[in-house]
Amino acid sequence: MLNDVAGFYSAPTEVAFRAKTSQLEARFARLEARPSAGPWFDGDRFSLVDAVFGPVFRYFDVFDEIADFGILTGKPKLARWRAMLAARPSVRLAVSADYPALLHDFIERRRSYLSQLKARAAA
Repeated sequence: MLNDVAGFYSAPTEVAFRAKTSQLEARFARLEARPSAGPWFDGDRFSLVDAVFGPVFRYFDVFDEIADFGILTGKPKLARWRAMLAARPSVRLAVSADYPALLHDFIERRRSYLSQLKARAAA
């Protein structure tokens, strides 16, 4: 999943960006289809899968500030899981408070299609 996220923020052209967007949406749709009986990926206990997806969703916190790319749209189970992860202190405190600003700067320096979209949104 992190490789797919990297491909999304690094895609050099609109065509590549749209392909990565579609690929990410399909991967998240598979996760949304997985039943869960609790607040975490496998139920009531926080697990390694949850720890891995904390950073994935953290990227989307910043991507969502740029635009709504539709990747997580219409996925209520993922929205609930994402919110639970964001509220968990071990996930929230895993990065410094300036993480969003650092990621915005990183995206700008990529000179990717997402960088261009970010610049247009800021203008």
